Amino acid sequence: MKNIAIINEYLKDPLDLMVGELEADSRKIKEGDVFVAIKGQVQDGRIYIDQAIKQGASVILYENSDGFTYESSLAKCIGISDLNTKLPKLAAAFYDHPSQKLQVIGVTGTNGKSSITYYIAQLLARLGEKCAIIGTVGNGFIDHLETATNTTPGPIEIQRLLVQFKEAGANYVAMEVSSHGIAQGRIDGIDFARTAFTNLSRDHLDFHKTIEAYFKVKEDFILRFKDRASVLNFDDPMIAQNLLPKLEPQYALTVGTKQGASYLIQAAKATDQGTEFSLLKAQKTKSLYVPLIGLFNVYNAIMALALVDSLVNQYDKLTESLSSLKPLVGRMQIYKTVKSPLCIVDYAHTPDGLEKAIVAAREHTKGELLVVVGCGGDRDHGKRPTMGKIATTLANYAFFTNDNPRTEDPKAIMEQIIAGVSTNNYEIEYDRKEAITKAIQKATASDLVLIAGKGHEDYQIIGKQKLHFSDQEIVQEVLASNESDL
Repeated sequence: MKNIAIINEYLKDPLDLMVGELEADSRKIKEGDVFVAIKGQVQDGRIYIDQAIKQGASVILYENSDGFTYESSLAKCIGISDLNTKLPKLAAAFYDHPSQKLQVIGVTGTNGKSSITYYIAQLLARLGEKCAIIGTVGNGFIDHLETATNTTPGPIEIQRLLVQFKEAGANYVAMEVSSHGIAQGRIDGIDFARTAFTNLSRDHLDFHKTIEAYFKVKEDFILRFKDRASVLNFDDPMIAQNLLPKLEPQYALTVGTKQGASYLIQAAKATDQGTEFSLLKAQKTKSLYVPLIGLFNVYNAIMALALVDSLVNQYDKLTESLSSLKPLVGRMQIYKTVKSPLCIVDYAHTPDGLEKAIVAAREHTKGELLVVVGCGGDRDHGKRPTMGKIATTLANYAFFTNDNPRTEDPKAIMEQIIAGVSTNNYEIEYDRKEAITKAIQKATASDLVLIAGKGHEDYQIIGKQKLHFSDQEIVQEVLASNESDL
C-alpha cells in the first residue's frame, strides 16, 4: 500500500490515504486502487468510473478541464485539468521515481532499436550486470520476455515495470523509445541516464505527416537529456547535420564509417554467418567479429557497446564480448538445411530497413536472392511504392504478399506496392504462408530467400482479428518438408 500524499502536488486538496495501485484500465481495478479516468482520442475513460468504483477503487482521478464532475460516497473523486499530460510525471511520483534508482538507457530511431537494447542487455550480462528490456519484442529480462502491446508502454505501465525490474535485481534498463511514445508524452516521467539515435528514414508519416516533424520528435528527446552522453549514428545525414551541432562535444559519442566518428567502423567483411571488421577508438584499432549479418547490425552492436562503455568504462572487456552476441529473434535470423536455400527472417518493414536487409543478404548469396514482402494496412501509404521498387530492383525476384492488412483492403495495399514497380520479376500471392512456400520452392540450394516485414511477430492481423502466424514456423516447416523429400 502507498500513501496517496506522494502525489499531493497534483491534487487540489491534500490527501492522506493509503491506496493500492494506479490504474487507467477499469478492468484491472482491485480493492483500494486509484482509477485514472482520462479522456483519450479514442475512448473517454470517465465512462468507466462506475465500474471502477464497483470493483473497489478508493480514489478516482478524472479529467475536468471540460467541466466534467463526478461525486461518490464510495470513493474520493478528484478532478484534475489536463490529466493526460500530467499523468507520466504523476505516475513517476506515485511509484517514487524508479528511473532515478536505475540506469535507464533510451534508444530511439527508425530501425535498430530492438537489436540495440538486446545487445546492451547481453553486453552488461557479460560484465555480471543485470539489465532489463522494454520494447517491441517484449518486456523483462533477455531469458524471459513478456509480450509487449506497444513499443513504448503507457506511462503507468512504464513506471510499474521499472519498479518490478529494480525489485528483481536490475541496475540497468535498456528501453526502446518510439516516436509515438515521445509525442504522446509516455516517457515524460523517466530520467534517462543515456540516450541514442540510431537513424532516420521514412516511417510513421501517417502519424507525423512529414519527415521533418518525425525527426524533430526524436531530436527533442535527445536534446531533453543533452547533459548526459548520447550515442548517435554519424553516417546519418539528418542526425549529423541537424542534431550533432546542438550537442556539446563531450556528450556526443558517434558511431559510423566516416572519418571523425568516435567509434569508427572500418573494413567490414561478410563471413558465412557473421561479419568481420575493424574498430578505431581514440587512435587504437581492434580487429573484431560479430556473429551477425549485415553492416547495419555492426552499427547496432557498436552503438550498444558505446552506450555501455559510456556507463562502465570497460572498453576492452566489451569488445571481447562482441563475438558472443546472439541475434534477436526475427532480426536477420538464419535458417538452412542441406537441400534448401539459405533463408533469413527479418523485421524490415520500412524502405530503409528493407534496402539494408536485402543489401546485407546479398553479401551472403551465392546464387539468386528472392524476397517475400508486403506492407501493413492502416499505416503510412506513401512508403508502399518505394518498397515495391526496392524489392524488385535489389532482389532477383519478389513475392508480394500480405503483411498485417488490418482493416484495409489487401488489394488496395497491393496496388500501391505495385505502383512503384517497373519490372516483371515478381508475383503476387496474398496468402503469406503460400508466398513463403513458393519462394523457398522456387529457389535452389545456392540461392537465398529473405522473408521480410514481420520478424519476431507470431500473429497476423486481418480485419480486426489477430490470428496466430509465424514466418519462422512456416520457414522451418517448409525446410523440414524439403529435407524429408531427400
